[in-house]
Amino acid sequence: MKRLLVSWLVAVLLVAGGLQPADARDLPAGGMTADEVATWLRSENYPATVKPDPTTPGDQIISSSIDGISFDIYMYQCQAGRCRSLQYAAGWTSSTVTTDRINDWDRGNRYCRAYVAKSGAAWCEYDIDIDPGGTYEALSHSLARWRSSVGDFKKTVIG
Repeated sequence: MKRLLVSWLVAVLLVAGGLQPADARDLPAGGMTADEVATWLRSENYPATVKPDPTTPGDQIISSSIDGISFDIYMYQCQAGRCRSLQYAAGWTSSTVTTDRINDWDRGNRYCRAYVAKSGAAWCEYDIDIDPGGTYEALSHSLARWRSSVGDFKKTVIG
C-alpha cells in the first residue's frame, strides 16, 4: 500500500510540475530531400556533400565520413524530391574478403548487411525507412547504429 501511495504521489508531482517526456521532432511529411539529409548530418557534426548519383540520372546521394570511413547515403522511394527511405553504404576494394567472411558477418549481424560485388568490392549497407512516422531522434539513432556496425565491419571483415 505504501508503494502505491508513493508511486501515485510521484506521478502527481510530475504532472503538476509539468515534467513530461520531451516530444520527438517529426521528420518532414513525405520524407526528406537530399539537402535536408545533408543539413541533418552536419548538425550531427559529420561532413556532408550532396552530389548527383552516377548510377541513376536525376537522383542525388550524400557523401560523408564517420570515424575515417567514407560512406554514401542513397535515397529511395522518392517523389517530388522527398524520399521515404535511406540507405547508408560503404564499400572497399579488397582482395582479402572472402564469401565465407561475408557470410559469417551476415549471420551474426542484423542491421548492416554485406556482400561482395561482381567487381570484387566488399559492401556494407544499412536501410532505414524515414516515412511515415519518422523522427529526427530515430534518424540519429540509426546513424549511431550505422557508426557502430560499419566500424565493426571494417575491423572484422576488411581488416
